[in-house]
Amino acid sequence: MPAELVAHMRNFGMDARGVELVRAHSMPLARHLGEVVDAYYAHLAASDLAPLMRADRIDDLKMLRANHWRLLLAADFPAIRAHYAEKMGPRLVDGGFPRSVFVLAAEWFAVEFARVVDREEDIPRTIRPALRAALTRFAFFDLALALTSREVAWID
Repeated sequence: MPAELVAHMRNFGMDARGVELVRAHSMPLARHLGEVVDAYYAHLAASDLAPLMRADRIDDLKMLRANHWRLLLAADFPAIRAHYAEKMGPRLVDGGFPRSVFVLAAEWFAVEFARVVDREEDIPRTIRPALRAALTRFAFFDLALALTSREVAWID
């Protein structure tokens, strides 16, 4: 992993233990990916962003978000950065989405996957607090990458 990315991760309080904890439990978390993505887009469709949730793009946006969050659950940060640069940033800029959509996505990821951790039987109760904390750090680190990619896409 590039040293610059590792340094940024450290700044967000991410350490090897948290990364491994998320990776080790990515399968039970990923089983809930579809429901979390669907609920996220239902929320957006009921918000002031509803006009951007056109029928001709919603399936593509859901697939893009699901693929992105799958990378996040796998803790594949170089791939996440590339996904933002090549797909998410340009698509959201071209679609007219405001920066706030990235903040909403980070908040949704952190809160909804914390709920998944609490109800997922395959995740031991003893590690749930640490896993929730790691996922929250992942969400905010992802937000930083998102905002950077959006600015780069806007400049391009």
